[in-house]
Amino acid sequence: MELYFLRHGQSVSRSRWDGDDATRPLTEEGVSALAHEAWTLARLGVAPDALVTSPMERAQRTAEIVAPALGLEGKLSTSSGLGRGFGMKELRRLLREHPRAASIMLVGHNPEFAAVVHKLTGAHVQLSKGGLARVHLSARKSRSAELVWLMQAGELVRLAQNHAPSSGPPGQPETGEPAQD
Repeated sequence: MELYFLRHGQSVSRSRWDGDDATRPLTEEGVSALAHEAWTLARLGVAPDALVTSPMERAQRTAEIVAPALGLEGKLSTSSGLGRGFGMKELRRLLREHPRAASIMLVGHNPEFAAVVHKLTGAHVQLSKGGLARVHLSARKSRSAELVWLMQAGELVRLAQNHAPSSGPPGQPETGEPAQD
């Protein structure tokens, strides 16, 4: 099984947000970067069977941006287990809820995602906002997992900007040049 751990995109800083943390939104820059990232992920062949997101606004919006690019509009669900406190127990529950899925993309938060990736693989990872880790869970060994790759948000955006044909990410001019942020 393949697990994709996608950290939510760039959000409004806590110091500039007066509301409840659960409703803290993405910034305009975060939305733009995620559109580029989603385009890159689709071109890389990332095609999970399910997309499950934290109920927090910034994660929900991240999933809504990524879902259409990956053909997952009808396969997006929300799990309170992906909010603060996400850990191995919640991951096992999510995996039981998707028994037929060969791959699942989870959209959530740090430090929880970095801690779960570490528990699964032994790898210490830094996961930027909008960053993505791919972990392979072995069906043969009950506790065997491998960090396949880790891409930070900036790397995914640069790939989109450097390789975008005229049908590039949403909001991009017809020339194939990336939209200026």
